Amino acid sequence: MPFAVRATRRLVEASLQILFPADCYLCARPLPWRQKGSVCFPCWESLPWSPGLLIRHGPLRGVLWAADYDGPIRRLVHGFKFEGMHYLGRHLGEAVADRLAPLLERLAPDLVVPVPLHWWRRYRRGYNQALLLAAPLARRADLPLERRVLSRPRAGRRQLGLSRRDRLRSLQGCYGGPGPARGTGRSNALRGKTVLLVDDVMTTGATLEACARVLLRAGALSVVACVLARTPRLKE
Repeated sequence: MPFAVRATRRLVEASLQILFPADCYLCARPLPWRQKGSVCFPCWESLPWSPGLLIRHGPLRGVLWAADYDGPIRRLVHGFKFEGMHYLGRHLGEAVADRLAPLLERLAPDLVVPVPLHWWRRYRRGYNQALLLAAPLARRADLPLERRVLSRPRAGRRQLGLSRRDRLRSLQGCYGGPGPARGTGRSNALRGKTVLLVDDVMTTGATLEACARVLLRAGALSVVACVLARTPRLKE
């Protein structure tokens, strides 16, 4: 984007903030001049981060999370996914990267892959929230971001309210991997690599496991997952 266009956009946004001040999404107090994605600094600084790592058996070697899916974190995720607050992705992704940096070093991933959305879901939402989280995380961790090695050609059933078994069943055939590299039978991008698979929330792990199986079949050495938040049922 040309510098003049960026400067004009910043000027317009600043003018709108002066003319039409907003309220903090979490506490409803008027926002100051500088704030992070519709959240005032006091609310942002008091978010209940609780990073952790769970080593698992099966397709996922481990799961990293930055917070529990509760309270203000849950509200932010809801705004991020369902209220068009796409700009939260950068701030949340950077926060996840900062808080999980020591654990990421321990797992030593080679590349970052976001969980894909079906094209119709992405069209209706306007963006893929997992990709918006994964991009700043990849930058902070200095890892390549591979956004096309996974696809979702089939929408499948809505996951809300389903048991783990039903979720796994409904996700069969929903995700696809990259085509094989010529002469190798495997993807060059994934072969022998540890993949960091990124999503917003982990409930039962069915979605992440379905993606992990596709990545392993495509040649990945191992897959670890990183989510913004985990639901209480995943606590040790």
